[in-house]
Amino acid sequence: MTKVSKHQLFVIIVGLAILSLSFSLAPSGYLNFDMLSQANPILLISFLLISTLGVSHGALDGKIIWDSGSKKNAFRLYFIYILISLLGLWIWFLSPTLGLFILLIISVIHFGLSDLLYIGNKSKYLKYSWGLAMTFLPILFHPSSVNEIFYLLTNSNNINSSLSFLQYLSFINLIFLTIHILFNLTKSKDKIYFLLMGELIVMIALAYYLHPLVWFGFYFCFLHGIRALINYNFNFSSDILWLLLFTAPISLIIIILNLDFNANGFLVVFPILACLTIAHMLLPKIIQFTKNN
Repeated sequence: MTKVSKHQLFVIIVGLAILSLSFSLAPSGYLNFDMLSQANPILLISFLLISTLGVSHGALDGKIIWDSGSKKNAFRLYFIYILISLLGLWIWFLSPTLGLFILLIISVIHFGLSDLLYIGNKSKYLKYSWGLAMTFLPILFHPSSVNEIFYLLTNSNNINSSLSFLQYLSFINLIFLTIHILFNLTKSKDKIYFLLMGELIVMIALAYYLHPLVWFGFYFCFLHGIRALINYNFNFSSDILWLLLFTAPISLIIIILNLDFNANGFLVVFPILACLTIAHMLLPKIIQFTKNN
């Protein structure tokens, strides 16, 4: 069994365990999603996981840059990488609506290509469809909560007015994604599609039973984040220093900005994720550019 297959089983088992816990906490079926009005401990734990374990998979960018060539070239790469991150942050604070829109678009691409890297070039459609599902699944079940999050992030209803369209798009995409996975499963009998179907079912169930931010915390940390570390052939003994050097300052900044541990304040993690993801996705092109020049 490959590392990815083991991780898929891990995601399914942990997801089912969280579902069981949610059933025990809300046996009557009543689900409270009014969580941003107070410093809910579950929500705060989710934010802390996102800003540490979730962000950590991008920390290996530092190692990739360091090993990409000469040390002089590495410092050039670090400078460009930081510059792009700051540019992304500047765009967000100049126009939060544009920043959120960019974050959603790059999330669709990045989640799909990263989570399903192990299937190679078998299906680009499957990857982008998966990325679309993982970006917008909570909108299907909890549009009002997502609407609240979008408004708090942008102080605008520009994106919120598109929620109905995003719900429809997510629903249609989910149908075709499920059909596509089942078709490949029956056609090839490949266990990767069986486990992928299991992951999808668990993520759909969690999207229904969890607050969108808690769902994102689970997905971003335990599925996307760990899967990315596997893609990078993460070795704990040799790579842990890169993770600590990268995540400690970011986590410290987020906590300092929210010493009162207010749930609303922790939403600052999303502009940070946006600017880091832009640089993270562009890293291969940045490395190629510096080598050619």
